[in-house]
Amino acid sequence: MFDEEKHYRHEYKYVEPELRLKAAELRLDSFMKKDSHAGDKGYYSIRSLYFDDYFDSFLNENIDGVDEREKWRIRIYDRSPDFISLERKSRKSDMIAKDSCAIDSGIFDSIMRKDAEVSDSNDPLLNVFIIGMRSKGLHPTVIVEYERTPFAAHEGNTRITFDRNIRSSSELDALLADRELASRPVLASGQNLLEVKFDAFLPDHIGHAIESGHMHRETFSKYYLARKFPYSAMVRYTLAKTR
Repeated sequence: MFDEEKHYRHEYKYVEPELRLKAAELRLDSFMKKDSHAGDKGYYSIRSLYFDDYFDSFLNENIDGVDEREKWRIRIYDRSPDFISLERKSRKSDMIAKDSCAIDSGIFDSIMRKDAEVSDSNDPLLNVFIIGMRSKGLHPTVIVEYERTPFAAHEGNTRITFDRNIRSSSELDALLADRELASRPVLASGQNLLEVKFDAFLPDHIGHAIESGHMHRETFSKYYLARKFPYSAMVRYTLAKTR
């Protein structure tokens, strides 16, 4: 799975109280630029539909701490179907690489119907995914949605993101729906996620702005938590308690 030719980057994750993350965000805001996609409001929403195989291999590899693993997802931004991205995220320890290609709504529908076809006109990554659907049973498992505040710097090709209101949904056929999905949070109230991505080095001034002296790196997977705490499980638990 690990491809030496891929462009792997460092990825550090911190789950922290919102007050601590807000302080770090204000420090970064004094000298780092927001990602251009954030627009006037300074953030955007991300909605991702994750896939797994017959044996839940991606989930189980995450639980088991397998060093080299991958995951597949289809992602949209700000609930817009205008840009749909098929992505494969590969990991080795704390290094990550991402391959992606744009797909249109017709291809997305064929994936959901399980009748997508391998074609010379497809992006190679899409063909790899379709082959995985047929050979490994790749299928939708959960939707993860959140709001992201992004900062970027040329030094070290650094990207700092604050992901808030991370939640999961079992409305698997509603990825492109322009509405709120039935969902539940996957983190405790008041807790949010800071991600730090960079190439060979993290610039000192950025690292100092982030670090408060109390932050601790964590092994964190939105996909794992979304599968562990799905919205449908919460509904079943609530109904059971009321009977």
